[in-house]
Amino acid sequence: MDPASTMVPGISRDDLDTPAFLIDLDVMEANIQRMADYFASRPAGVRPHMKHHKTPAIAHKQIAAGAIGVCCQKLGEAEVMAAGGIRNILMTYEIVGPSKISRLMALCRHADMMVTVDDAGNVGDLSEAAQASGASLGVLVDVDCGQHRCGVEPGQPAARLAQAVASAPGLRFRGICGYAGNIQGVEDDDRRATMDLEAMQKVASSVEAIRNAGLDVEIVSAGGTGTYQLTGNYPGVTEVQPGSYVLMDAQYRRVLTDFDVAGTVLASVISRPAPDRAVLDSGMKAVSTDQWPPVCKSVEGVEFASASDEHLVATLTSSDARQLRPGDKIEIIPGHNDTTVNLHSHFHALREGKLETVWEVGARGRIR
Repeated sequence: MDPASTMVPGISRDDLDTPAFLIDLDVMEANIQRMADYFASRPAGVRPHMKHHKTPAIAHKQIAAGAIGVCCQKLGEAEVMAAGGIRNILMTYEIVGPSKISRLMALCRHADMMVTVDDAGNVGDLSEAAQASGASLGVLVDVDCGQHRCGVEPGQPAARLAQAVASAPGLRFRGICGYAGNIQGVEDDDRRATMDLEAMQKVASSVEAIRNAGLDVEIVSAGGTGTYQLTGNYPGVTEVQPGSYVLMDAQYRRVLTDFDVAGTVLASVISRPAPDRAVLDSGMKAVSTDQWPPVCKSVEGVEFASASDEHLVATLTSSDARQLRPGDKIEIIPGHNDTTVNLHSHFHALREGKLETVWEVGARGRIR
C-alpha cells in the first residue's frame, strides 16, 4: 500500500511520517494570487512553468487565478498536464527525433500545443510529422538572448528561421521565446536589471527583424520568477514564464522576497551523536543539493553541514537547536525546489498545520 494513501485529512503536521514534502496551502494560494494580481492590469499574461511543481491540481489553481496556459520542458510533463485537463501548453524545449515528435503530434489531439525551435532541420521534421498526422502545431522561434544554451542568434538569424517556420505546411508561426534563465538567480537587483535589459534588447531586435520580413509576431514569451517585474513590463512582451514563485525555495528567497516559502520538507531527527550535531532522515534522496545549503525554517540555529544518500547533518549553534532530540521534527527549506519536488511522489498539502489533501506529483521523473 502507498503510505500516502494512509494519510487522513485533519491529522497534524507532526503526525506525518518523514521525509515528507509539505505545502502550506494558504501561502501557496497567496503566491499564485499575488502573481496574478500583478499582471491583471498589464499587457503581458502569466504562463507558469510546470517543471517547478509538476502537478495538474496546482496548474488548475494557477489557471483559475488568470494564467493563460502553462510551460513544460519535457513531453512527459506535458502528457501529464494534458491528461489532467490542461489545454494550453507551450513546450519550451526543442523536440527532436522521431519518437518524441510522434508523441508531440499525439498531444496535439488533446491540447493546444506550441513548441520552440532553433534549427531549420527540426522545422522540416515537425512539418512532415504535422502533415502526416493532420496536426496544426504552433511554433515559437527560440532566441538565445544571453544564456547560451539553446536558441538561434538574435536578429536576422531569428528572422530567417521564422520565415522557414511560416512557409512549412502544418506549422503555425506564433512568435518567439526569449527566456534568460541565467538572470533569474542573480541576487544583486541592479545587475539583474541590467542583464535583463540587455537580454530583452536582443529579443526586441529579433521581433523587429521578423516583422521587417513581413511576419506577424503574436507572442513574445520571456522572463521568470526572478525578472517578472522587469521582463513583464518590457514593451512588446506578451507573456512571462515564472515557475518558482508558487512554492519558492532558499535560493530564490535570496533574490526576492515578493513571495513566501510554501514548499518545505518535513524531516525527523534520528541521531544526536554530539552536543553540536544532529542527523536528520532527509538526505540527498529527499532534499536536492544542487543549490546548497538548504535552510531550517522551524528552529533557529540549525545550519546544514553535509548530506549523503539518506542523512542530512546539521550543526547546532543555538540553545534552542541543542534541545533537539531523536524523534523531533523540523521543516527544511530546500535550496532548489524544482529538483527537490522531483524526488517526492506526493505533496502533503496543509492548511493551518492540518493535512487537507495529498496530491500525487504526477510529472515526477518525467525526464523524457
